[in-house]
Amino acid sequence: MSANELQNIDVVRRGYEAFAKGDIETLKTLFSASANWRQTEAGVLKGSYQGAPAILEFFGQLAHETQGSLRVEPQAITASGDHVFVWERFTGKRKGQTLETTEVIIFKLDKGVVAEAIAFQSNYPAFAKFWS
Repeated sequence: MSANELQNIDVVRRGYEAFAKGDIETLKTLFSASANWRQTEAGVLKGSYQGAPAILEFFGQLAHETQGSLRVEPQAITASGDHVFVWERFTGKRKGQTLETTEVIIFKLDKGVVAEAIAFQSNYPAFAKFWS
């Protein structure tokens, strides 16, 4: 693995650590101003978030909707060039429901910050029901 790939993995790992702690200040430094986050729309989640402020607001929505119970835990991380691939365990409670699933997020980095993220849920029907 190249030094650039290792640096990109480190950026993404720091993002997961900051997300787990609710450290918005660190998260602000890890996304480019024009970053995009994409996933399939589900219930209250609109699916596409453009710009770092919108992405951080989305993260806040996740915490609010789950009353702080949401956890995302990387299970495996690898990189290829400017892309970092994370297979994560995703758990949370919302409106009397519990979600335990996995997803893959592909992060594209540019100049040491996240420029794009695309999330793929492993069990979209359960994911959609949880967020509806």
